[in-house]
Amino acid sequence: MHEVVEKHAPHLLQEPDRLVLLSDRQKGLLEGVERIFPDSPHGYCLRHLEDNFHREFKNVELKSLLWKAARALTEDDFNKALDGMKTINPRSVPWLLSHANPEHWAELYFKGRRYGHLTSNIAESLNAWLLPAREMPILPLLERIRQQLMEWFSARRQIDANATGIVVSKVGKQIQTLVNDRARRYKFLQSTNALFEVRSKETLCEYIVNFDTQSCSCREWQATGVPCGHALAIIIGYFRQDPQTYAKKFYTLEAFRNTYAMPIVHPRNDDFYQPLRLQYARSPTPPDDEDSESSIESSAESSAEPDTLLPPNARRPPGRPKKRRIRSKSGEGNRRIQRCSRCRQMGHSKRTCREAI
Repeated sequence: MHEVVEKHAPHLLQEPDRLVLLSDRQKGLLEGVERIFPDSPHGYCLRHLEDNFHREFKNVELKSLLWKAARALTEDDFNKALDGMKTINPRSVPWLLSHANPEHWAELYFKGRRYGHLTSNIAESLNAWLLPAREMPILPLLERIRQQLMEWFSARRQIDANATGIVVSKVGKQIQTLVNDRARRYKFLQSTNALFEVRSKETLCEYIVNFDTQSCSCREWQATGVPCGHALAIIIGYFRQDPQTYAKKFYTLEAFRNTYAMPIVHPRNDDFYQPLRLQYARSPTPPDDEDSESSIESSAESSAEPDTLLPPNARRPPGRPKKRRIRSKSGEGNRRIQRCSRCRQMGHSKRTCREAI
């Protein structure tokens, strides 16, 4: 994988913390990323971490607080979520911090930029779609993948095909909502041409916005790649510019369209307008005896069947073949959450209930 990135995207390896990897925290991946990509931040899929956490402490509120801690953009919000965990179960926070360093799953301490992607749902959805195709032989499997990619690319070319502006419509609506609901309520003071101080009348909090680094002390601009309400207040009130120009480049319509610009075509995409070329033409003069013998041998060799790839001689394992992939301990499917009929709380049953009534 390192060779592929080095060949096609070497700029990702030249800058520390530029390439971000997101995985389900398997042991092999943990060791491999640390060895092959030592300078790349490694994010843990929060969905898999949530499963492990809930398996140890069966409480729905703990799961909700875990997501709040992961999305927290201030230290106060992060500590508030952890304090809530301690109130529910004093062992939960020590267990969580010992099994997963917050540098790998909490947005506040993560060294790289995930731009809101806290899970590996993209890979999981692709795995789910591949389940029927995995039963096919290798060539039909590859053809099914190619055809599905053609369908996806064709559908995505139609998205925002008639959109106007700079960024995709979803991000454009998000920016407009922030301008209407938040940006117009803030007051700002200028320190330099790039450094500003923003004050909220409602919360009486102060925020520092730096346009040189495209950052804000609320950390929302850095986390999402979209200007926060504090930055938008300055963009429309001082610079008087289009706020969409301050969003990350990968949100632009040009970048989105370039992603699906290259077509996926059939491997036999020949020029059918041209006539076929005759590959074996009859010789106008009869060949000599020696030449005829060699030609017979060569024709026999050419008519021989080529080497074929045979399946491995493997013994079929006992039992019914598995249709779904083998999930890791951190990737088990969703299970029904029990409600105790004694205390009416979630996460346990009456048989194991220890709550006071």
